Amino acid sequence: MFFMVSLMYKEPKSSPMSEPVLQDLMRRYFNGTATPEEEETLMQWLSDSKNEAAVKAVMDDMWKDSTDAPEIYTEEQSRQLLENILSVKVKHTNRSIWWSAAAAVLVLILAGGWWLKTDRKQSIAKQTTKDIGPGGNKATLTLANGSVIVLEDAKNGALSKQGTVTVIKLKSGQLAYNNAQGKSNEPAALNTLATPRGGQYQVTLPDGTIVWLNSASSITFPTAFTGKSREVALKGEAYFEVAANAKQPFMVKVNKMEVQVLGTSFNLMAYTDEQIVKTTLVDGAVKVTQESRDVILKPGQQAQTDNNGDIKVVKADLDATIAWKNGLFTFNDATIDDVMRQLGRWYDMEIVYPDGIPKDLFRGEMYRNENMSSILKILEASGVNFSIRGRKIIVRP
Repeated sequence: MFFMVSLMYKEPKSSPMSEPVLQDLMRRYFNGTATPEEEETLMQWLSDSKNEAAVKAVMDDMWKDSTDAPEIYTEEQSRQLLENILSVKVKHTNRSIWWSAAAAVLVLILAGGWWLKTDRKQSIAKQTTKDIGPGGNKATLTLANGSVIVLEDAKNGALSKQGTVTVIKLKSGQLAYNNAQGKSNEPAALNTLATPRGGQYQVTLPDGTIVWLNSASSITFPTAFTGKSREVALKGEAYFEVAANAKQPFMVKVNKMEVQVLGTSFNLMAYTDEQIVKTTLVDGAVKVTQESRDVILKPGQQAQTDNNGDIKVVKADLDATIAWKNGLFTFNDATIDDVMRQLGRWYDMEIVYPDGIPKDLFRGEMYRNENMSSILKILEASGVNFSIRGRKIIVRP
C-alpha cells in the first residue's frame, strides 16, 4: 500500500472547474502525464474546502469506473483504509490545510486497483526498493543463567524450564509462563524481556498479568511472585493489564519512581530520551511514588514525573497514549520532535535536523504497519521536508 499527499501552501484562489475536467486532471496527475502547471492548478483547487462537494462527486465517478479492476482490498478493508486516511489532519503553525479529499481520491483509486493499471507502477517499485519497513514482534529473553533466546527465531512451544516454571512461546508469538506445580518454595529467578528499536512483544507474567512491551524497552520480572508484592522493573514503555490480587500488590519500578496497583490497566512511558516519565491510568487505580511524594490516579489521569522529583497530574489523552498498543500512531498537536522520536524507535531510524527542529504541530492517526516512505509522505503535507539516507531521516523545514 502506498500513500501520497502532495500539497502546495498557497492561499486557495481556485477558479471554477467542471467535473469532467477535474476527473481528467486527476487521472493524468496519478498516471504521471500532468504538466507541472496542471499539477499546481490541481493542488490549489484541492486545497480549497469550498470544492469539497465537487471532489466527492468525482471520487464517486472514479470509484465506479474502477469496479472492473483487479481487487486489491476487500470492501471492508477499503472502507477502513479510507476512514483512516480521512481522519488524518495536519496542523501547521499559522497555516491550516485541507487535503483529506485529495488523499481520499488516491485511496479509492488504490482500493479499486486503477492505480496499478497506470504507468506509475514501475516508478513506485523503484521508489520503494530501498524503503524502510515497519517494526514487528522482535525481542530477546534473558534467563537467570544468562543465556539469551532470540524470540522471533525460536520455535513455538516450551523454550526453557526454570525450577517448576516453564517458559512457552505461544502460536500467537506471545510469551507465557506456566507454573505446573503452583506455589514453590524455591527462590524465583529473574528474567528480562527486551525489545530492540523496531520491535515490540507481549508477555503473560506468572501471575496472569499481561504486558505489551513497546520498542526499545525492557521488563525484568521473577519467574514466580512469591513475596508480599509482585515487583517488576521497566525501562522504556509498556502497557499493563494487571491481574487482580489485593493481598499481593503489583509494583512497577522505574529509576526513582514506583507505581503500585492492585488490578488495573495503565500505560507507563519511561524512555531515557524523554524528559518526563508518564503514567497513564485507563481503569482501576494506581499510586505513583517518587522519592517522598506520591499521588493516586483516577481513570483518565496521567502522572508526569521529572528528574527533580516533581509530580504533576493532568488529564490524559488516552487515544494517543495507547495508540501504539493498538497498532497506530495518534498525534494530537504533537511537535515534530515528539513525532520523530516515536517513528525513530519503531522504524529503528536516526533522526537528524541539520537546520534545526521545525516548529510544526501534527494532528492525525496512521497505521504502524506502513513503510517509512508512506508515513513521511503524509507528514510532508505540513510543509516539512524529509529524506531517507540509509538508516537516517533528514528533517528540514
